[in-house]
Amino acid sequence: MSTGSLVLVGAPVLAVAVVVALVARRRRYVASLRSRAPPFGLGFERSVDEGVAGSTGSGVPFRVFKYEVSQGGPGFDERVASLRLPLALPDLFVSAGAPRPGVRLPAVALDPSLQVHAADPRYAQTLLSPAVLAAVAAFGQAGNRVDLSVDGPNLVAVGAPKDPDELAAYLGLLDRVARAVNPAALTPYAVAPRPPAFDFHGRPDWVLVGSDDTAIARYGLTTTGFGHTTAQVVRGENGGLPVEGLVHRWKTTRTVTSTDSQGRSHTRTVTDHHQETLAAVTLPFALPLLTLDGGWGGERVRFESEEFNDRFTIRAANARFAYDVIHPRTMEFLMAVRPPPFRMDGWVVRFTVAGHDSLALGFCADFAHGFLARVPSFVWDDLRVTPPPFRTHALSVAVPGWATLRAPGAPPAPPSPR
Repeated sequence: MSTGSLVLVGAPVLAVAVVVALVARRRRYVASLRSRAPPFGLGFERSVDEGVAGSTGSGVPFRVFKYEVSQGGPGFDERVASLRLPLALPDLFVSAGAPRPGVRLPAVALDPSLQVHAADPRYAQTLLSPAVLAAVAAFGQAGNRVDLSVDGPNLVAVGAPKDPDELAAYLGLLDRVARAVNPAALTPYAVAPRPPAFDFHGRPDWVLVGSDDTAIARYGLTTTGFGHTTAQVVRGENGGLPVEGLVHRWKTTRTVTSTDSQGRSHTRTVTDHHQETLAAVTLPFALPLLTLDGGWGGERVRFESEEFNDRFTIRAANARFAYDVIHPRTMEFLMAVRPPPFRMDGWVVRFTVAGHDSLALGFCADFAHGFLARVPSFVWDDLRVTPPPFRTHALSVAVPGWATLRAPGAPPAPPSPR
C-alpha cells in the first residue's frame, strides 16, 4: 500500500476522532452547566442550547447559552452569559428587581437599589466593593437587566441578547464587572470548584437517583394496573429526616364499546396512563397518626381557634396527641406557612403536592423540621424517643408545587368526612 493510500485512509479516521472529541467536549460542557446554582440548580428537566464561547476584549473567557428548565421547578427559559472569575467563590445573587426563584440565601442590605442575597454578609460586602457596584450600575444604566450571580468561578448574568453587536456591548460591560472583582481581598472566602454533577441549589446532600421501583412498596403506592415504574427519584439526608421525591407511573386497560351508523357493536381495549407524585420525609421513630387536610383515618380534632378550624382539617388517632403537638405556637406556624396536606403515620410523613417540583420538595423537607421542632419536649419523653436537632429557619410561603391545591388567599379545602 502506498503512502498516499495511508493518508487517504487516515483522514476520515482523524475527522471522526475530532467529531467524537467535540461531541464529548460538548457533553461535558452541558453537564457542567446543568450542575450550577440557580437557575441551574432547580428542576429535573434542564437543557442547554445555542452555546457560544470566546474571550472578551480584555481576555476574560465567556460562555453564552440558552438555558431552560421545563419540568420540576420554576419555569426558566433565558439566554445566560457566564464570565470566568479569577477564583471560585460562594454563591451570591444581585438583582435590581425580585431575586431569581428558588434562591435560599438570606438577604443582605448593601445598596438600596439592589437585592443582594448571600450566606455571609461580610463576604457580600467584600465582593460588592465600590468598584464592583459602580460597574454593576453602569451595566444597568446601559439598559441591561441587572440579574447577576456568582457561581463558583463564574459571574453569571441572565438576559443576554442574541444580536451579535448587542451581545458584544453587553459582554463588554459585564467584563468590567468581572475585572472589578478583587481576588486578593476575596482569597479568604475562596472555595473549591464543584465537580460537574446534577446537583441542587442549597441542597448539597440531594442525589438524583433516577429510578428505584422498590419505593412503590416501601411507601405503599398504588399497585393496581401494570407497568409500574418510578422516575426522577431524588433523595437527601435532610439533617436526620431523610427526604425523597419521585414520580410513579403505571397503566390500566378498559374495554370501550361503540355502535356504528349501521347499528353494529364494536369493542376495543384502551390503555390509560396514570401517575402520582411522592414527596415524603422518613422519621427516625414512629409517631401516631396525625393528618392535616390529609384524608381518611382517625377522628376529626377541633381546636379553640375557629379560624384555625376553618383553615385546616386535623385528624388524629389520639386527640390528646393532636392537642399536645398542635399547640397555639404551632397553630401560628401552620397558619403562616400554609403547608400542603400531609399525613404523618408511623415512620413516614407523606405530603400531597400537585407535581414533582424541586422547590415543593425542599419546602416539605424544611417544613418537617419546622413542625417537629415545635413539638414540646414532654411529648418526646412520653414517646420515649430522642429526636435529632431540628432546623427552625423561616419557610417560603409561595411554592408552586401545591399552588393548584390551595393558593394563598383561597378558601380552605372542604373538611374530610367525619
